[in-house]
Amino acid sequence: MKHAVKEPYNLSPRIQWLRDYYFKGVDRAWNNEFLPFTTGEAWDELFDEISFYIVPETHAFLQVMSKSYPQNAITIPPPKGFYQKTLAERRAWFNSEAIVNYTPAELLPGDLLCGARFNLMCSRCWSKQEAKARGKLLRGKNGLREDLFRFHGRGLGNCGATSGHLIPDYAAVLQIGFRGIAENIQAHYDALSAAEQSGAKGAQLRAMLEACNMPRRLAAKYAELCAAAAAKETDPLRKKELLAMQANMKRVPWEPAVTFWEAVQALWFAHMLVLSDENYPGAGVSFGRIDQYLLPYWERSVTDGMDPEFGKEILKCFWVHCNTAYDAMIRTANNGITAGYGQLFNLSGLGADGKDMTNDLTYIFLD
Repeated sequence: MKHAVKEPYNLSPRIQWLRDYYFKGVDRAWNNEFLPFTTGEAWDELFDEISFYIVPETHAFLQVMSKSYPQNAITIPPPKGFYQKTLAERRAWFNSEAIVNYTPAELLPGDLLCGARFNLMCSRCWSKQEAKARGKLLRGKNGLREDLFRFHGRGLGNCGATSGHLIPDYAAVLQIGFRGIAENIQAHYDALSAAEQSGAKGAQLRAMLEACNMPRRLAAKYAELCAAAAAKETDPLRKKELLAMQANMKRVPWEPAVTFWEAVQALWFAHMLVLSDENYPGAGVSFGRIDQYLLPYWERSVTDGMDPEFGKEILKCFWVHCNTAYDAMIRTANNGITAGYGQLFNLSGLGADGKDMTNDLTYIFLD
């Protein structure tokens, strides 16, 4: 049976800019390629090549990328006593500084979601001794890089493991916010003995608290950006959208989401910060069963009067943000189009009782 030819999608004005965005390649006016940040130390390293061992097209450029990122990096001076802290605490502080205070906060044209720049190549925050030991393991005689080329030369393909391939508990971010997550972490920290608090357990939990506070700080920055844009906006409809975005950023992802718009905003914000922390954006990081945990917010908002077509506009903006992850290496060995930076999600499936979990959002996502 011959299927009817489906007419091309009618893109809303806010998404029209994407055509130029994709067709202009490296000549586009805006992109989300890696922003490198360094501690400024002579031994500092940004590019963790092990994460890229499974990407054969980068193998010829491992040394180039290892050396070029520090040369082009913005320096974030570490505070006094930085290297006396654990690596987890160092990384949590450095990444927070990079994304909140040094990365540009920008709004894409007509966007309904905040969080445009997130591809970072941050210092690994190793001490001089740690960097030396790591370098020997990687590049020394019989090191990992030699093993990589030996295995690859024998046709074994992708050799190595990378970050990603996980499903963060995004539902918790929507349901209790980072505030609730931080309170749970604080409760675990308070339950430790004094000796444990001063040891590795305490340090890990302090780093996690630093990471939890970072979304609130960044959201406040975007709220100010939305307010400034709204003050200059002459289109009443766009002004209303910008003020709504400002209100969203004052709540989520710190507080629990209430509306569908807040839920998608909180979801994207949490996801992009996972990608920014990895310095390898998206490698199999999954949204999980996205049509299941977003459904209550969709139903509540539609019941309260949200036009389903506007809900779809929010999701269009969501897909745009997901796709900008591919910009990370657009000018790094021309790997932008082939880099494995896709993000994953699951739809439908069965419930615990074997019930078909297909719902309205399942079809909306597919559409």
